[in-house]
Amino acid sequence: MYHTGDKLIRIFVLLLLTALIPAQAQNPLDLLTGSEQTTSYEVPKPNELTVKWWQEAKKNAPVEDPFFQLKQLSASLEIYQDQATYPIDNVALKSISQFQNNLDQIINLSEVETEAENIVFEKQDAYSLDEIYAIKKMVRDSEREKIQRQDDINELRNNAKIQYQAIDALIIRHRNLPKESLGKLETGLQWIESRSWMALYEKQADLLEVKQADQEKQLSDLNNHLEDAINLIQPDVEKTASLEKALESLDAQIDEADKQVQSANIRITLPETDDLLGSLQTDVKKLELANNMLALNLLQLEQIQKKAQLDWLDSNQPDKALDDDLILDHVNKASELLAMSEANLDKWKALAQDILISPAINSELKANRKIKDAASKRNRLAQTLLLSLDDLSWQQERVSFIESLLTKQVINSKDGINRLWAQIKSYSSGVWFGFERLANQTLFKINETPITLMPLLRLIVIVLIGYLVSKLVRFVLHRVESRRKVEKSSVFFILDKLIHYMIIFIATIAGFTTLGIDFTNLTLIAGALSVGIGFGLQNIVSNFVSGLTIMFERSLKVGDYIEMEDGYTGSVMEINARSTRINTNDNIDVVIPNSDLVTNKIINWTLRDSIKRVKIPFGVAYGTDKEKVKAAAIEAAENVSYTLTNMKGKEPEVWMKGFGDNSLDFILLVWVSKYGVRRPNRIKASFLWELDTAFNKYGIEVPFPQRVIHYADQPADDELEAENEGGNSQA
Repeated sequence: MYHTGDKLIRIFVLLLLTALIPAQAQNPLDLLTGSEQTTSYEVPKPNELTVKWWQEAKKNAPVEDPFFQLKQLSASLEIYQDQATYPIDNVALKSISQFQNNLDQIINLSEVETEAENIVFEKQDAYSLDEIYAIKKMVRDSEREKIQRQDDINELRNNAKIQYQAIDALIIRHRNLPKESLGKLETGLQWIESRSWMALYEKQADLLEVKQADQEKQLSDLNNHLEDAINLIQPDVEKTASLEKALESLDAQIDEADKQVQSANIRITLPETDDLLGSLQTDVKKLELANNMLALNLLQLEQIQKKAQLDWLDSNQPDKALDDDLILDHVNKASELLAMSEANLDKWKALAQDILISPAINSELKANRKIKDAASKRNRLAQTLLLSLDDLSWQQERVSFIESLLTKQVINSKDGINRLWAQIKSYSSGVWFGFERLANQTLFKINETPITLMPLLRLIVIVLIGYLVSKLVRFVLHRVESRRKVEKSSVFFILDKLIHYMIIFIATIAGFTTLGIDFTNLTLIAGALSVGIGFGLQNIVSNFVSGLTIMFERSLKVGDYIEMEDGYTGSVMEINARSTRINTNDNIDVVIPNSDLVTNKIINWTLRDSIKRVKIPFGVAYGTDKEKVKAAAIEAAENVSYTLTNMKGKEPEVWMKGFGDNSLDFILLVWVSKYGVRRPNRIKASFLWELDTAFNKYGIEVPFPQRVIHYADQPADDELEAENEGGNSQA
């Protein structure tokens, strides 16, 4: 047992030493570099790459040289440039050199030390307006640099993401190819290149983010310095004379610039040919007009800026009285000019960008000298316009600042209720111009006519005013109608509807005219209406025309009691543009399209006269005295409240209709009032009720049908038995 245990211990020690010795052996290259790199890591071959080969190479590199293994990999790729041994394609060869270049750039970027540049802004006792402008220019440039750097960071991150997606595709292809195949080697080289691109993009983005953080801190310090400087601003009164002289010079420059704009406007109206040269010359004219308008806009902004600065200087002199209205008028003009300038800035920027990104003219067309010169001039003018937009933006910022400074000065010069009133005027003016600026932005276009919010609001207001006017006129008509003895007049109803439709139509046309739409082209409107009618508006148009026909023809009026073919009966309550509302005796509203009232047969019980004659049929037993029946029926009719008894020629009558199967048939004819006409079922029930009462009073019998059944004579029972026995014996 002892020897066996000792033998097992020796075997375990040998195995342990065998495992430790290779791990402690050093690579000869490590001895040269002085590193402690272990021999357990081997530089990967392009056809034997693992998913994390880049991370493993960085992990197994010495601390003092984190790219040691990647440099070894770069050196090992030299053997694959031997086309005789490794006949790889040009893409793979390019991947080797590109990986080496990318690795060198990554190493160089890693050695760059990014130190924050601390800028200390010395605070002065006072600042002039020009010094404030200089600080604001620094803030402006810093903000633009920050935006540009953020765009670069986003682009680098996006490029790294694209390479990451490409690596995924290469990994899948690399995994599915045979190990010793040439395609796997080429794919591995492309994988190595893509991974170096990804690392390079990420490294560049990381460095830019460090600079961005420093830039944000500097920008924050610069903004704080600007706020402190604005609070310490002092007017430079000595510049008053130079400002007045500059304003006199600007007047002449503005007049000259305005002439240039008018001349460019005239040139752009001249027609050009439809070929390429004509198109280029048209673009040149547009760009010349835009550049001239921009130059004029710059001069106008400079003029308003200097005027505001002069007002500000005057407001700080105690010996000069402030004209608040004049100053606020200058501020309002500055705001208006700024709004117009900003709207034009976007248009000019879009024009220049569209010209610059348009397809280049091919070499064959450039052989034409005129085309070449026109294209060159167009591009030059577009670049000039795009560069000048920055000057316009900076001038806008200066005008905005002096405008706010002047407004603040006017408000601070007041006290008590005057300060509050000045604040209200300034705030309301700013809100109005802000709203006007928003309202003048194009929302959509109708037939190449831009539609903004302001005309739409005017359209709504005009239509609303038209509706209110229509309501007022209809109210007056209703008051006039209410003073008449007639309860409902069809004339007033027709006037009510026609006036309403006419006022709304005129208001709508006037409202659409404010949009700038030309309504003189009736062909376009008729075509649009015909298309609309053809696609489903024919029923609406038919009902509308039918409604006008009903109102003008007066075959049907509000208050009439009608009966339709389908059995509906009721009073006409409304005749609208599309339909007519009828209220039945059961207080049920029935909406009927106007076209049905025109094309179908309608019984109008109250068209000409409001009284009608009704017929109540009844019968009595044979042998009844006819005179007694007549007296009873007339008495019954007179007991009904709807019967007209005081109109000559319209007294109740009793007619004998004929001899029936079981009774003498009579008809009671009674003229009823207009209230009874609208209640046909009720008056019929009332007359029948009173007839039954009168017949009972006079002892008149109302017959009912009688049926008598007669049976044929049947043979005696003994005769039937004899016939049956005789029949059986024969059988």
